[in-house]
Amino acid sequence: MPQDQFLTKYFTIVSKPKMYLTLLYLFLAFPLGLAYFGLLVVGFSLGFSLLIIWVGIIILALLFPTIWLLISFERLQTSHLLGMPIPIITPVTSENTSLWQKLKSFLTDPTTWKGILFILMKFPIGIISFLLLVTGFAVLSAMIFSPLIVSWQWSPINFGLWRVDTISEAIGLCILGLMALPGVFHFYFYLSQMIGKLSEFLLKPNAKSQV
Repeated sequence: MPQDQFLTKYFTIVSKPKMYLTLLYLFLAFPLGLAYFGLLVVGFSLGFSLLIIWVGIIILALLFPTIWLLISFERLQTSHLLGMPIPIITPVTSENTSLWQKLKSFLTDPTTWKGILFILMKFPIGIISFLLLVTGFAVLSAMIFSPLIVSWQWSPINFGLWRVDTISEAIGLCILGLMALPGVFHFYFYLSQMIGKLSEFLLKPNAKSQV
């Protein structure tokens, strides 16, 4: 790739709306993953432990449709925020289909269990994404706004062995931060693409899927 094309591709990522949809996806991963994990752990724990008094059947009967909605919601996120379309399947059932037949179809569909696996994985994925986002933006913010920090608060900035305590050094650090910003955005973009590929693999329904 010619140098001018490389530089254009490198810097223009900050102006692409798709990049900010990607950041939104990564930011949402942690709270959604935490909510999913809590719902599944509590739901399955209560459902199976209370089966003996029949209350568990009601809990599980409510939990499985909720899981179907969560799987569909994750497909929508992957499609609209990451630009990686995943078809959403509407279960084909007739009026004569019993509740047991619907439940059996849901439980025997491999997509159900792959979807549950992805929903559970969303929690550690969210933690990693959140830590990388917070760390990256915190460091970049300190670099870009270092002239203000040094001049207004007269507070030096320490980056390990590098101590920034003069305006000239702060300006240099600011320029370095602005140069690094697109690179960090590229890193977040490729991270989201990896998560999107995993989402496609686990959430994409097969030809006979009802989930």
